[in-house]
Amino acid sequence: MKGLKHYWLWLPVVWAMTILLITSIQLPEQKTNEKEVGFVFVSDKHEHANKLLDSFVHTANQKGFIPIPTTSEDSRVLEKEKLDSLIDRGVEAIFLTTLDDTFIQSSLERAKRKNIPIIAIDRMIDHPSVLTSVVSDNVDIGRMAAEQIAAKYSELERPIRVVEVRGTPKVRSTMDRSLGIREYEKQHGDDFQIIASITGNYDTFQAEIEMSRWLEEEIPFDAIFSHNDDNTFGVVRALESHGLTDKTIVSVDGISDIYPLIQNGKVNATVVQSPNEMMEVGFKALEQHLNGKKIAKHYYSSSYLYEGVAKD
Repeated sequence: MKGLKHYWLWLPVVWAMTILLITSIQLPEQKTNEKEVGFVFVSDKHEHANKLLDSFVHTANQKGFIPIPTTSEDSRVLEKEKLDSLIDRGVEAIFLTTLDDTFIQSSLERAKRKNIPIIAIDRMIDHPSVLTSVVSDNVDIGRMAAEQIAAKYSELERPIRVVEVRGTPKVRSTMDRSLGIREYEKQHGDDFQIIASITGNYDTFQAEIEMSRWLEEEIPFDAIFSHNDDNTFGVVRALESHGLTDKTIVSVDGISDIYPLIQNGKVNATVVQSPNEMMEVGFKALEQHLNGKKIAKHYYSSSYLYEGVAKD
């Protein structure tokens, strides 16, 4: 008992050592394999993002890399934290689908200093720290949507009145899709006019709220260009709640739930993107870079307009 007389004096020391042990366990693991590649994607709530995720994991494994995917959960702050964590880990490369490339510029610069290539996926990022961007040609997608709407109203003897339901503000895909349809408007101003621009934020709930709010103004219109299918689901709900079933809607993405709406006539078409192709091109660019080859600053993946299966 004599040796244990002052055992309580050791309790703070033992407690402190325990805390240090727990803390060390919770710190991010260090890189364990030089073939690790990270992927920071915006959200796992969208089917298009999940297609990118599945393709990332599949292609990484196929190419002999260890995939480390993580989502920013639609948070600019969390996106930067996740990106910094992968940089600290020392991964071979980072694939990135960003909410706001301006907000993460310091992280992009850190990655370049550490010689970690950044491959932007489904986002065009014009920053010297980014190795390359692999995207759909979103300007062309905007033009494609405009041409589809114009074709539907080719016999109209007045300008076509179009409502644009935009994606997330300041995101390059949003800006480019808007640029595409507005370039068409500029070229065909006598026949094609964008009368309103609504922010759907690539979110069904917000698109429904904003579209319903705009419909209360009872402004006549003919067609809608929705920047993605998630927006479109909200737009369709808003139109149905106002008894409007005769409007042309052209969407973007090609996720599974949009096809029944096209088949039953609630949506006219969607521009289908190619997430698998984006990842395949991204990994090919990475391999070429690691082999010392020069690659382009951006690559376009294919997109096509889907109008549904023809009915007899």
